[in-house]
Amino acid sequence: MICVPIISKTTKDAITDMARAEKFADLIEIRADYINDLNLKKILVAKTRPVIVTITPKNENGKFKGTEKERTSLLRQAVDLGADYIDISIECPELSDLIKYCKNTKSIVSYHNYDDTPKNLFEITQKIEATGADIIKVATFANKLSDNLKIFELIRRSTKDIIALCMGEQGEMSRILGPIYGSYLTFGSLESGSESAPGQIPAQILKDVYRVNEVEQGFDVYGLIGNPVNKSRGYLLFNPLFRHYNINAIYLNFLVADIDNFNRYFQGLLTGFSITMPFKQELFHILNNITPEAEKIGAINTIVKDKGKITGHNTDIAGIINPLLEKVPLKGKNVTLLGAGGAARAAAVGIIAKGGNLTILNRTVSKAEQLAEDLGCDFGPVSDFKNIKTDILINMTSVGMEPDIDQTPVDTTLLKDMVVFDGIYNPKKTKLLIKAEKNGCTIIPGAEMFIHQAAEQFKLWTGIDPDLDVMKNILK
Repeated sequence: MICVPIISKTTKDAITDMARAEKFADLIEIRADYINDLNLKKILVAKTRPVIVTITPKNENGKFKGTEKERTSLLRQAVDLGADYIDISIECPELSDLIKYCKNTKSIVSYHNYDDTPKNLFEITQKIEATGADIIKVATFANKLSDNLKIFELIRRSTKDIIALCMGEQGEMSRILGPIYGSYLTFGSLESGSESAPGQIPAQILKDVYRVNEVEQGFDVYGLIGNPVNKSRGYLLFNPLFRHYNINAIYLNFLVADIDNFNRYFQGLLTGFSITMPFKQELFHILNNITPEAEKIGAINTIVKDKGKITGHNTDIAGIINPLLEKVPLKGKNVTLLGAGGAARAAAVGIIAKGGNLTILNRTVSKAEQLAEDLGCDFGPVSDFKNIKTDILINMTSVGMEPDIDQTPVDTTLLKDMVVFDGIYNPKKTKLLIKAEKNGCTIIPGAEMFIHQAAEQFKLWTGIDPDLDVMKNILK
């Protein structure tokens, strides 16, 4: 189940926000310590979903400034008014009496640790179970990805209803996978910016994107590993694709601070994964096979597991070449490539393989020269563009990317009678493309590269060649 915490400052706003949360919430948590003019009777009369009443004091990272006696009195009042659950801290002096007082209200006895995920979690849950609580709650802070596995093991071993999760950015996966593995519920914020704890994900994303109410046991896990990963849009694409094709799988972002820790604890969990910076070269040692294209590029961005063997792929070539081929044949065309980094190398390998006549231009000419020597093509400085016959221009530099959207990598007055492909997808249409389109050029935005390389990844993982129109509609 998905529980939406309400952190409104007034009773009126809390009632309004409860109604807003109905679309995504199976339960509502009223964080009574946030409400300045608290009227529990009005709130509980207005409820249309089961409600948890929680009152967290300041010394436990909450907002309640009253005495312990006042907090206990409010929790008793919540029981009398028909709250479905009350959350009581394991540290509460009146814990035993409150549990006995619960009548028709279920008691959640909770342990919070905002610093780390301790080793003695099972002892903590045993202590909570001994109180006679209806539901155990354990929330710890994840300082590394493997802390999530401690929480999953806790859920697996529990013989009682348990809410278990990790807080913080590295604990986000526990909020997604926890309920699928059997946690009683997960907390999702009403919207971005309304989190009651670090690492909370909007409830709409949990429900509509990650499908935590729908994914069944035996599901496959895919994901992106990198650092950072918070700008990645892959999860917004692959999870709806899994739903569209009725695949019991989920795609997550893995913020990897320690690649050895990831390999040790998580590699076996994933059926396949995407790789972004800075790990495109660092995972070669785990591979059983690598495709010739990936080997030539010198980087992998996709890993596929099949019958115990791990194969490294690079789908950037498909991301660049396929949208080009939809517009123009490449054989015999004069292609000018701006940039000499990883994406540029993938573009260069693909262009040469399709018979294009390639020239690589870069601000640092020595990098263009090195790449050109590796692949057997021409090179030069960006300033040479005005002298080069160009049928197709491909920009694989960062010039024009948000926030520097007024910049262009070349003089746009030279953009005539050609196809212009910009690998940047933020903004959706760069100044380079805007000017090229005004000059009558055929343009290809960076989103096309993202969609085509993702389609290739999906095909490698599932064997399904996805409908590109479906993918584009998802991203809208």
